Amino acid sequence: MANINLLDWREELRQERQKEFFITLGLMAILAALIWFLVHTVMASRIENQQNRNNYLQTEIRQLDRQIKEINELEKQRESLIARMNVIQDLQQSRPEVVRMFDELVRVVPEGINIRTLERKSAGLTFVGEGESNPRISEFMRQLDASERLQSKDLQNVSKQNKGIPSQSFTLLAQQVIPAQEEKEGEAK
Repeated sequence: MANINLLDWREELRQERQKEFFITLGLMAILAALIWFLVHTVMASRIENQQNRNNYLQTEIRQLDRQIKEINELEKQRESLIARMNVIQDLQQSRPEVVRMFDELVRVVPEGINIRTLERKSAGLTFVGEGESNPRISEFMRQLDASERLQSKDLQNVSKQNKGIPSQSFTLLAQQVIPAQEEKEGEAK
């Protein structure tokens, strides 16, 4: 008897192709899952690395902010010290001025003028005293104006005293002047 195949060869071919299709589909699904897992792992690693970089930069920024604060505080201290040094230097330079002013004052106060109080505020001077007469007070003002270190500014009041000795009470405002040559020498030091 002859060998007759009763099975439909087309059906067998379709089943074979369907089997190959499902195997290929399964392999593709496994491959897609593997690619997704690989991409997910790589991206998670990159995100973690970037997060670590960000944390490191934040730490460094905080340290730099602290250093900036310290530098600002040191700058303030430095400016304060410089201001103190300038005040001390100004005091050192003006210290001999008091002696020179009193030396000049001895030369410009004429006979017949008695100075009771002398008040100094910065470069301004206030003389309160008595003079034998108005011409003596005028002479005192002229000599102040002629002085190199003192200048009369304003005669505030003159009043006659009635206490036995005839005299005039006066209040005179003056200005202490530093000669230009000494000022240049002081700046050069």
